[in-house]
Amino acid sequence: MQFNFLISKCMSVNENGMTILNGTPQRNPCLDELITTMGDASAKAQNLKQVITSPSRFYQTDQKLYIKSEGKQCLGILKIGKKNLFHRDLSGLVREIQPLCVLDFYVHESVQRRGIGKELFEEMLRCETIMPEKLAYDRPSPKLLGFLKKHYHLSNYISQNNNFVIFSQYFENRQQNSNQKLASQTSYYQTIVTPSKMEQLGSLMQQMTISSTKSKNQTQQQIKSQAPWATDQKSQSNMYQTTTGLMSAQIQKKI
Repeated sequence: MQFNFLISKCMSVNENGMTILNGTPQRNPCLDELITTMGDASAKAQNLKQVITSPSRFYQTDQKLYIKSEGKQCLGILKIGKKNLFHRDLSGLVREIQPLCVLDFYVHESVQRRGIGKELFEEMLRCETIMPEKLAYDRPSPKLLGFLKKHYHLSNYISQNNNFVIFSQYFENRQQNSNQKLASQTSYYQTIVTPSKMEQLGSLMQQMTISSTKSKNQTQQQIKSQAPWATDQKSQSNMYQTTTGLMSAQIQKKI
């Protein structure tokens, strides 16, 4: 797409012609024109009922926009952002996930089949440190589905009411990691709790119980030997007389 200005004048462009914008860039008329024009062209090329990339739908969001340009030409755009999605599998199980999503992907018709789309996509994967099967794709066009199948062997998915495509590998890798973790934990507990160790533990618990009972009996005997109510009547009488005498002496002293 040809513009009347150098694209590097309205935004920063690296040596490979790549620009990465977040939702809070410093706005200027040229940048707004570029986003509007490319967004309109993308919606038209994909036969969408409404434009999904525009200044109003991009600024002040957590989305990112990858742009490939060359001089006064904008060659392609790729917009990503996170979404809360519900995914239903073949068994009817519904999962809530929050994947990073490809929201818009467009390469201008004049430069298609030159590797521009692959370059844009690979740059995004590198910067986001993510694999293509870990992404969700919003209303992917037949061209995008073909692109993913050709370059990344992604083709198996279950159609959803929300029109997002999430490939089966997204869940297969997660399930595999979960199974590996469970197997590791099971192996760990099987290692530390063997039959011989269970016998040792039982013997130790029995010894602790016997020791605790002996200690308790000894304590009770000590308490009985020291408690006033455990003495004989003569001792009690003497203790009572002694206590009474002390109290009388204290009263007399106060008087």
